[in-house]
Amino acid sequence: MLKYGFNALKAIPRLFSYRNDIDIYTEDRIADKEFYRTLFKNLLGDIRINDVTPMGCKANVLKAYDTQSSDNKRRKYFIIDGDLDLIIGTNRKEENNLIILDSYCIENYLIDEKGVIEFIYFSKGTESKENLKAKLNFEKWLSYNTPCLVDLFINFGILKKFGGGPSLNSANDYLKQDGKQTILDQAKIQAYSNSVKKEIVNLLKEKGYTDPELTYGNEYNELNEQWATNNDTLLKIVSAKNYLLPLLQFRITHCIDKGKSIVPKASIKLFLANNSSLKRLKFLKDKIK
Repeated sequence: MLKYGFNALKAIPRLFSYRNDIDIYTEDRIADKEFYRTLFKNLLGDIRINDVTPMGCKANVLKAYDTQSSDNKRRKYFIIDGDLDLIIGTNRKEENNLIILDSYCIENYLIDEKGVIEFIYFSKGTESKENLKAKLNFEKWLSYNTPCLVDLFINFGILKKFGGGPSLNSANDYLKQDGKQTILDQAKIQAYSNSVKKEIVNLLKEKGYTDPELTYGNEYNELNEQWATNNDTLLKIVSAKNYLLPLLQFRITHCIDKGKSIVPKASIKLFLANNSSLKRLKFLKDKIK
């Protein structure tokens, strides 16, 4: 729920124009202000962005974009997540000062080996980066999570395409212990994905499709061809906010031997915003600069 009304939120940049060279509208919450300030400082360098205007949801950002005044000559950008529309190709066309992320959400760009190793190095304080890099085993960690999560999000996309409202849940609902570390329980995720498939087939039956299983299979194969099951796809279409960052919390905790004390997600997120390479956000940098 928004703390302020839509019109009040939309007008906020005028109050802080002296603190910002450009105005940025996002989907997120006021609590994310420091995260975005840090992210844009890392990404854009000398362009001042001390405040963003969080509109709460994609629909509000798009409404703000559609109703922007042509009389206001300040540079401004409206940034929306790719989310499930990215998977099924139903996002609006990017135009003018509307920017659509080419990954599920802004947090996806933080899942970066360089930044993660830096975080572990300074948190641990007693081991070399080389040792910690080997312990993290970043690509192997991604590969473990890729098959089941890509499958799940393709099913989420299909369900949305046919009018269903998938509940994304969180990685924290599908965990297990593997020795001293907490990891994703692939069997639980597969069961969840199968339940989403059943929901899709039942929805297709209700809509009068003569062969719902065949329709589902064709849709799945088409999307799976577009979104190959690999680590790059994982980093694009699986929500980092719901899945990848929570899983990274446990991976980092294991690497720095914190035992049952979990490193706060907000701390990881802010550190990565400041220390990740953000190479995959080059398109956003080019658009704004």
